[in-house]
Amino acid sequence: MKFCRFLSFLFLLVFVQENVKAQDVDTVNYLNYNEEVFYEEESEDYEPSDEELILQDESEQAREIVLKAEDLLNYALSLEENDSLTFRYALYKISETLVEFNKQVSSFDDLEKRFDIVKSSGDYNFFYCKEYVYNQNKAWDFIYERLYNENGKLILFVRHYNTYNSACAEVAFERSEYYWNEEGTLIRKTYEIFDSNNNPLNIEECWMEREFYDKVMELSSFQSLYSFPFVEENMQTNE
Repeated sequence: MKFCRFLSFLFLLVFVQENVKAQDVDTVNYLNYNEEVFYEEESEDYEPSDEELILQDESEQAREIVLKAEDLLNYALSLEENDSLTFRYALYKISETLVEFNKQVSSFDDLEKRFDIVKSSGDYNFFYCKEYVYNQNKAWDFIYERLYNENGKLILFVRHYNTYNSACAEVAFERSEYYWNEEGTLIRKTYEIFDSNNNPLNIEECWMEREFYDKVMELSSFQSLYSFPFVEENMQTNE
């Protein structure tokens, strides 16, 4: 009798263990299934920001406007490189007004912004400004280039951004270009993202900051915004 009870106990023990194992397997499968469902619910199609959008007016008039703006930009950059017709100013955190910037003698401590400005008149009548936005490591995070025509209208704006925190490259760079016609209509918008070797990156694999910035469509507004020390005499500015 005792032996029969012992066999019954063993049979019951084995039965319970097998059921527990089966429940464990079912529980694991259930958890894995739930994880897959959860992942599918969380995954969404990538939606590009406005910064990443691309636009191109294919009309002949728009192409001519873009080519003219590119010529003016290249000319402005050559003048800046040769330090001709160029004014350089800096804005420090400890000061509310712009001061003249000289790389040889100016300290980068507390430097918030720097402006390289090229003024030209005559056949090439324009106003160009390259604005650098510095971080706490005394390096630039953003560069904004603005090109105004002879009527004080913004015809080209370029945004540059670089970061070590993109998670897709050691250093990731962004460049966007905006072109407008005389009526203020956007006729071209470009976007590119690349690494330090100019290899293209996949924006969907990168984290890039999206800051607020104002393009400032009127030269008169831009000048009054920062109260540049000089007074523009040869440039027509429209309110």
